[in-house]
Amino acid sequence: MKLFKDVIKNNSKMIVFYVFIGIIINFLDLYGVTYYQKILDDFQFKTLTITPLIIYGVLLIVSTILGYIENYPEQQVKNKLYLDFKLQVLKKMMTIDYLEYQKIGTGRLSQKTEDGATACRDILVDFWLKLFRWLLPVALFSLYFIYKVKKEFVLFVFGGYVFVVVISNIILKKLYKLKETILVNQELLNKHLVRGFMELVVFRTNKKYGTEIKIVKDGIKNIVDSKTKIKLVHELFFSLFDVIVSVLKVIVLGYAVLYSNLSVGAVVTVIALLGKAYEPIAIFNVEYVDYKLNKVAVKKFIGLLDTKDDENLYVGKTIKNVSGSIEIKNLSFAYNDSKKILDDLSLKIDAKQSVAFVGESGSGKSTIIKLIMGLVKYNEGSISLDGKELSTINLDSFYDNVTYVSQEAPIFDGSLRENLVFDKEISDDEILKVLKLVCLDKLYARLDNGLDTEIGEKGIKMSGGERQRVALARLFFDKSKIIILDEATSAMDNITEKNVMNNVLENLENKTIIIIAHRLETIKNVDNIYVLYDGEIKESGNYEELIKNKSYFARLYKSMK
Repeated sequence: MKLFKDVIKNNSKMIVFYVFIGIIINFLDLYGVTYYQKILDDFQFKTLTITPLIIYGVLLIVSTILGYIENYPEQQVKNKLYLDFKLQVLKKMMTIDYLEYQKIGTGRLSQKTEDGATACRDILVDFWLKLFRWLLPVALFSLYFIYKVKKEFVLFVFGGYVFVVVISNIILKKLYKLKETILVNQELLNKHLVRGFMELVVFRTNKKYGTEIKIVKDGIKNIVDSKTKIKLVHELFFSLFDVIVSVLKVIVLGYAVLYSNLSVGAVVTVIALLGKAYEPIAIFNVEYVDYKLNKVAVKKFIGLLDTKDDENLYVGKTIKNVSGSIEIKNLSFAYNDSKKILDDLSLKIDAKQSVAFVGESGSGKSTIIKLIMGLVKYNEGSISLDGKELSTINLDSFYDNVTYVSQEAPIFDGSLRENLVFDKEISDDEILKVLKLVCLDKLYARLDNGLDTEIGEKGIKMSGGERQRVALARLFFDKSKIIILDEATSAMDNITEKNVMNNVLENLENKTIIIIAHRLETIKNVDNIYVLYDGEIKESGNYEELIKNKSYFARLYKSMK
């Protein structure tokens, strides 16, 4: 799979080191067991010298040192693989088709990413790497050293292998079903926990936590019961495994007593190696169940990464030096086979002009913005930027020239300065001037550490209106020629909204500004207003003209006062 190949390639050196050191450690451990045989035999026949003791001690010390060193590649591989698989989803977000992204939803996307990255990591580390660095080397080295002591014992071991495989297949089917039950219940449990965390106000005021807690309790009971059964099945499996090894040990002892052709050291060595020879088989069977379960999560993860891309992000004409004129001709759009949201729409926005789209909910305002941004693709008609058809433009280059601010006003966990200018080098004086323009000077005055005050995850220390003003302040430090404001002042009070929007229009007059208005008072100073109704332009003009004509806009304005 390409996914695994890419991630393995990026971590190949550390993976090879991790596998190599594992093989060496296992060889030294087993070789130490056989060297212990030599010490016992030399002691039995009174030929023991200091040399074997020194060599045995060195083997133990080297093995211990390598065991400590092994922690470094182990942690590097485990954590790096997990995070690299997660990174693949973030890279996917750069190119995923917007409509496909909407279908998935943030909650499912997050869950698939977590489950998928964990499953991919576990398949590589806990199955394949464990197989090649531990299970196979231990089994092969054990059989080799047993063979060197007594060839016939290898046949006994293989006979035991057959018995283990037959029994384990019966037990592991039960184990697989139990683990599937746990996965289903864990997904349900996580779903209710996450929404219980995120929707505190809704759930508390609607008294829904009682129901949620009951569902979670039932899920917890099912998970605990299933994990208890798994533990019992595991123990049954390993108990049978211990029985097989114990029987073989008795056979070895019986053989030594009856035929007396094995030294004490040889008997001790074979008994020790028998456990080592069977342990990988037992572990492999358990890991194989997890491997099969993880493949289910990996399949969903790969399905996410294979989701349709927006090809316009990386193909098409690259644009530079945009003036900001936008023309829409005979534009029609509908989602799949549903009713048309926009029908034969035509309009022109000149460079450096400010325009507003207004209308009732569902009139098509936000859809126009999504089409201009290239997030969704139109069915009929055309949209051109500086005379170039949008569908032929490389969207990645287009986004260098446009800034979009939504009503959600994304604020990240960091300082006020970081949220305003990101990593740009802007003087404090310039930033403070902008804070006045967006009416955040009062907020600034009460901050303990000024611009370097941490404002909390998602700007939790600020009101909704303050978060929106921070997002709007970013416009003054931005070089984009086109600015799109999608109800970006919806959380502000009337007076603040009016002042902020007036300052935005006055100070950014050299840019093309497109506004979806939340309150019509705030768009009095735009150059042109397009009034939408049922996907069509019902009328257009400046604020005074539309009010004076006692048009649909005037009625809309009156109803919203």
